Amino acid sequence: MSGWEGWITFIEDCCRNRSAPDIREGGVSEAKWLFRLGDRDSGAMWAASPGFPAIADGDAAKMSSASTGDDMSIFGAPPPPYSFLRAVDCDSCMVLTGKDKTIPGRMCYVSRTETAVMICLVDITNINKGAEGNALDAFSYGIGQVKENGV
Repeated sequence: MSGWEGWITFIEDCCRNRSAPDIREGGVSEAKWLFRLGDRDSGAMWAASPGFPAIADGDAAKMSSASTGDDMSIFGAPPPPYSFLRAVDCDSCMVLTGKDKTIPGRMCYVSRTETAVMICLVDITNINKGAEGNALDAFSYGIGQVKENGV
């Protein structure tokens, strides 16, 4: 145990509680949330949800830099199996948005705080623009809560 596991539970709870009914448990577009927390510069993993797939530290660092617009090379050469679309300016953070090219309905969101990078994979049962937007809103809210609590 690294001591960071509690932050995985914290952001997962924030995202679930912020989600619209259609992507909550039992909703028509039910979402399953997975998170990876690590060092914002090196990408070294501190904690992750059970079942979170392996992402190389260097790839996590590249995602971290892209989430703030510092390194845009990820759009031309993303780490497999992801494809990234854009960095979105949300209320409390910038979020890199993308998709897994091998798992239908799996979105990838990346954002960073003063010290950390959070990578979120959210599997949406019946993917549509409304569900994607709601998941992005819930993730950005969760990142805001993490930042407010000093990570």
